[in-house]
Amino acid sequence: MNIVLVVALMVGGAGAFGEGLMTEAVNWKALLPAVQKAVNKEFPEAGQHYAVTLSTTSDVTGMGTTEALIDIGCCGAYTHEVVVMRMEDDKPVFARFRGRDGKISTMVFLAGASVRNGEAVELMPKEHAVYAGHWKTNDQGKLSNCTGEGYAWDEVSKTFNFNLTLSRSLTKDFCSAIDAWITKENNSLR
Repeated sequence: MNIVLVVALMVGGAGAFGEGLMTEAVNWKALLPAVQKAVNKEFPEAGQHYAVTLSTTSDVTGMGTTEALIDIGCCGAYTHEVVVMRMEDDKPVFARFRGRDGKISTMVFLAGASVRNGEAVELMPKEHAVYAGHWKTNDQGKLSNCTGEGYAWDEVSKTFNFNLTLSRSLTKDFCSAIDAWITKENNSLR
């Protein structure tokens, strides 16, 4: 099961942003060779387990072009690594993130789930944000821990900045949706 898609449906991660704003859909599939080259340069281990691929796209920045979640084809027993890319000067570039510590860097997110743990990353166009959620279940299969971080787009710095208020709001919705999904899955196994 692809948990990233399930989470997208549960927390409303899909959809266009902006009233009256026409979104120019970047042809990320056609750009995949350039994306693969950039990913391999930044992450030498990328593509060692499987090919670098496009996961999803959305206009997160509200600038009228789509950004992309790119699976870098690497690592993890139950997760895969994804990065956010956007267009700059007609070229795919890695989105930059300002973390809690104020440092700016490219971020690698985890996506996937095991029986007891899960990771998700979502492009949130309505909020102009990228959200990363994390959860764990206990021995009874109930949600025992759920956290997350929200990064809001800053038009001036061209970065996604950690935002505590946004993180709390999105985490509340995300964890509620994950808890409902886990409950539904557990009930379907009975």
